[in-house]
Amino acid sequence: MKHLIICREYPPAPSGGIGTYVLHIARLLAESGEIVHVIGELWEGADQEVEEKCDGRLIIHRIPFKDWTSLVKPGLNPAIKSKELKALFDSGFNPQCFSWQASLLAESLVEQEGIDLIEAEEFEAPLYYFQLRRALGLGPKKCPPCIVHLHSPMEFIVRHNDWDIGHPYFLTAKRLEDYSIAAADALLCPSRYLARQAEAHYGLAAESIQVIPLPIGDSPLLERDKETWEQGTICYIGRLERRKGVLEWIKAAASVAHEYPTARFEFVGSNILGADGMSGEEIVERLIPKDLRVRFLFRGEQKRSSLSQFLAGARIAVVPSRWENFPNTCVEAMCSGLPVIASPEGGMAEMIEDGRTGWLAPRADSDGLAEALRRALETPPVKVAEMGCEASLDIRRMCNNKKIVESHLNFRSRVVHQGPRRSLHLPANLPWVKQPLSHRPVRRAPQSNSRTGLAIVVTCFNAGPSLKECLQSLERQTQKPTATIVVDNGSTDERTVEALNQVRQEGWEVIRRKNRDLVVAKNAGIETILDSELNPLGFAFLDAGDRLQPSFVAACESVLRRCPEVGLVSCWAHQLGAGDKIWIKPCPSFPHQWLSNDAISFSTIRTEALWEAGNFRPGMNQGYEDWDLFNAVMAAGWVAVTIPEVLGEGRIKDYAASVTDAHTPVRMRRELLERFPALIARDAVEAMLLAESNTGRLLQEELFKLREQLALARTALRHPTWTASRVLRKVKNKILRRTPVWMSHFISRVTG
Repeated sequence: MKHLIICREYPPAPSGGIGTYVLHIARLLAESGEIVHVIGELWEGADQEVEEKCDGRLIIHRIPFKDWTSLVKPGLNPAIKSKELKALFDSGFNPQCFSWQASLLAESLVEQEGIDLIEAEEFEAPLYYFQLRRALGLGPKKCPPCIVHLHSPMEFIVRHNDWDIGHPYFLTAKRLEDYSIAAADALLCPSRYLARQAEAHYGLAAESIQVIPLPIGDSPLLERDKETWEQGTICYIGRLERRKGVLEWIKAAASVAHEYPTARFEFVGSNILGADGMSGEEIVERLIPKDLRVRFLFRGEQKRSSLSQFLAGARIAVVPSRWENFPNTCVEAMCSGLPVIASPEGGMAEMIEDGRTGWLAPRADSDGLAEALRRALETPPVKVAEMGCEASLDIRRMCNNKKIVESHLNFRSRVVHQGPRRSLHLPANLPWVKQPLSHRPVRRAPQSNSRTGLAIVVTCFNAGPSLKECLQSLERQTQKPTATIVVDNGSTDERTVEALNQVRQEGWEVIRRKNRDLVVAKNAGIETILDSELNPLGFAFLDAGDRLQPSFVAACESVLRRCPEVGLVSCWAHQLGAGDKIWIKPCPSFPHQWLSNDAISFSTIRTEALWEAGNFRPGMNQGYEDWDLFNAVMAAGWVAVTIPEVLGEGRIKDYAASVTDAHTPVRMRRELLERFPALIARDAVEAMLLAESNTGRLLQEELFKLREQLALARTALRHPTWTASRVLRKVKNKILRRTPVWMSHFISRVTG
């Protein structure tokens, strides 16, 4: 078979257990005679775009992503020049920049190399765009099945790190990962622990996730002398983060350390514990009494090649995680000959036999870990050494390279034989809407297959100079619209009136109206086209300032034909007046769509979906009529998708700024929500949590800006105190305008 594995963390790029797994399994498959392609990231020491190993059976393709030469936080790799890739990097979830490139390269490899099977982890959804393009009919004709390997879903990581899932980075990651999992032809996981959790969380059938442990790779057995078994460290290797149980472990170790004066605790890994304005180092320091700090050794981030020296100097390893999958650090520690103290929350319990190859804590809290630590420190050194030997034998039997490769080949052969299933179609359900992935609801479908082409309605109000460019973009379409109508919405500008007369003379159909109601104008365009006995497949509504790429009509019509359940087709778009900024959003879905409109204003709507929604609703002000209509289409059960391609350009609507009355945004949002009370009731909890998260994030950003402005006022510019106070009032008022009433009252009270 010809395998393709996509992994941004493939070494030497910065990696954890995911990159280590791919490094091992790719080599082992190639050594067994398989052809393996890997797509990874260009990095220091691996800056060739293509590299071959294992006599040409392992081919590594590397694509640019981050700039590893940066002395500060890595930015975009300077080799990337594409505006789209820059926009993806700046989108708030920069791994999209890697996954987009990986998807296009994967499509090329499928066609050129005859790939039989594709695998990628769910973390950061590197397979998302490949899967989405396939479902929309944009990928190659050959469709090898897709395996999604469950390692660390972002949603689980965020929850156990006490982070905010509503943060744009994490929320986008969750949405893309949910899609990737739902569209996978097969799911793979190294631990029964996470497999059963994922089946319950995502509503999958029991035992539907294949469980294959990680291979040991080249992990060595390390020699330790008598002194090491008596006085060696108790070693933690991994990032210092909350979900890894580091805080609980430090508390446990500090509570026990006084009882065992020779015990030393070593930590190898970067510290990302910082929170609430306090650095990770400060947090750690507060947990350790001053008289014990000399026995807590923090080594920071180390190269992978140097980890064996820390394991060699240890007598016991520890994996204290709040939540874990099948940690490679535990595999490597046991392989090296160490017994392990571990929490019960993860695949560690599948590797360790309590009292024989390690010590399992009864709970993942500090008291449970302290209990396991005392048992370990009470164990005689000779016994600890014997347990380390047993641990190495056990893990080598469980994760034997040959055995794991055989399991992989059997599983992969079955998946190839079954062929692609879920990846050929858009997922029927996503986890957020509280319906299990195993549930297959009746999909919406149009009643008639006789409809053809797209109808375009262009509204114009005093935008004569832009109108001609908009219509020229329609003339350049590779597939012409079945109908185009221009609706003048009461223009008074002489240049616009002249432009309208000119386009009418050129053969464009123009309707002149005087009431300046945009909803009435758009609905008039719909009625005029349908009254002409044309039977369009869908409608798109443009402002005179919008411009479409030549492939817009063809792409949108293709999606509507291929995917009968789709009622709304959005796309990426250049933002006029915003430089090189590109509007990039995931596929619109509830509950996110209640809080922000994730569909571009000139999205295409299937005609039958438009009928069901009742066209544009009277009374909705400019900027809200599109959002309201899109919600109605989705509420009727039609699927909304975003074509991952720039198909137009226009001004992205600021819903608060598009109206003159300050009370209008509140009233319009109330109208949006009150239209669908049953759906709002269904999504109320999630929508409320997302809204609170967004408000809190905005408040934090504004307060940070406030501190910056005050610092400039007091130190750099040396303004008088009254100027700083004025800056404070200005920023506070800005915060008050962007927060709910209850929070505004609170801020006013605490800031005076």
